[in-house]
Amino acid sequence: MSGKDSSPATVQPTVEKNSSQPALSDTPAAQPKSRRRFLVPALIALAILGGVGWIVFNRIIFPIIMFSQMKPQFTEVELANPKTTTIEDSSDYAASLDSRQSVTLQPRVSGQISVIYVQAGDRVQQGQQLLQIDAAEQRAQVASRTAAAQTATADIDAARAEVAGATDTLRSLQAQRASAQANVQLNQREYERFLDLYNQGASSRQILDQRLNALQTAQAALRQAEANVQSQQAVINRAQANVSRNQRVLEQAQANVREGQAQLRFYTITAPFTGIVGSIPAKVGDFVSNSTQLMTLTQNNELEVQIQVPLERASDLRQGLPVKLLDSDDRVLKTGQISFIAPNVDPTTQSVQAKAIFSNAANQLRTSQFIRTRVIWDTSAGVTVPTTAISRLGGRNFMFVAAPFKDSGCKEPAAGQGGPVQVEPDQLTAVQKQIELGKIIGNDQEVLSGVTARDRIVTSGILQLQNCTPITAAAQSANKP
Repeated sequence: MSGKDSSPATVQPTVEKNSSQPALSDTPAAQPKSRRRFLVPALIALAILGGVGWIVFNRIIFPIIMFSQMKPQFTEVELANPKTTTIEDSSDYAASLDSRQSVTLQPRVSGQISVIYVQAGDRVQQGQQLLQIDAAEQRAQVASRTAAAQTATADIDAARAEVAGATDTLRSLQAQRASAQANVQLNQREYERFLDLYNQGASSRQILDQRLNALQTAQAALRQAEANVQSQQAVINRAQANVSRNQRVLEQAQANVREGQAQLRFYTITAPFTGIVGSIPAKVGDFVSNSTQLMTLTQNNELEVQIQVPLERASDLRQGLPVKLLDSDDRVLKTGQISFIAPNVDPTTQSVQAKAIFSNAANQLRTSQFIRTRVIWDTSAGVTVPTTAISRLGGRNFMFVAAPFKDSGCKEPAAGQGGPVQVEPDQLTAVQKQIELGKIIGNDQEVLSGVTARDRIVTSGILQLQNCTPITAAAQSANKP
């Protein structure tokens, strides 16, 4: 009985409860759906907040914490000393090279080319044969003139022999005249003696007449002898004149021979000086005259550079000024000196021509070549720095000089990335100094004032620096002079 009463008592309240509250029969299922609707956005929002927080911590908070715990890092730069060098006051000009000996060979005679002994580019010595023109006709003329000279020589010999024979005959006739003169004197004395005897009556008239006849005969013989001597003297004079005439003929013939031989030499073209053969437009077999160009010959051992100096620097020109020949990379090829200054001004360019002579033993240069020259007006000692170490600000030029902080003149170091830093008195500091610049020399530039050769200058990283920035020397450049 008790078991039956207990069973209905257990079930009944549930049934009555459910039946007495029909409006709350769906509440347990509706509440989980409502929570799930807000849970997803909440989780998304939580994830976004967590990500942002992590990024802020990782990118901002954590680096600030780490940076605050690090020691300050000084800017690493390269240091060097300015260079002490010779500064040239110079001017560059375009110039041209010219050979001091260059010629286009032309014949002095006409004829046909028979042989060409050289080729273009050959180096020849003075007097060396270059070309031969056929000279057969000229040689025949020389032979004919030589024969004429030989004939004139033979004629002179014959005339001289005639003079010698006539002279011998003259001497014989002179001897006969002397004998006739003696005979006249003898007969003259005999006649005078018999004349005295006749006057004294000691001799007859017949004998006196015989002596007179003998005297007159001797006188006639003397006159004949004198006439023969004079005639023979005329023969000698004619023979001597013939010798002189033949002598002149010989001299003319010899002159003709020499002229022919000189002309004959013109048929062989030789080098007037030692040089290099250029173009050879003539060919074997060509007929040439004195206007035909045979070949060119140039002496390149010494070349002359011709510089046109503007009037504003012409007053500084003087003989002996150094001149440099430069290649396209600004390297010095040769060094020479001004050897000539034109006394007048070129009216077209309003410049003064100056010349300098350069040795060209290695054949680096060529005639008619254009080349850049540098005239050195003056030299002086100076200081240069790399152009990369120079900064420009507000139209002025500056450099950073490394100095201990205590000697830098800085009151406090420049702030770094982490804010103000503390430095030791001996800490290197970049001090900005204003400088005055001069000439650019390659990759360097002259400094006229602001730094000295004893200063240590910053040569790299200048864009990272400001005045009084603490620096440290880079390891690879710390030992540079």
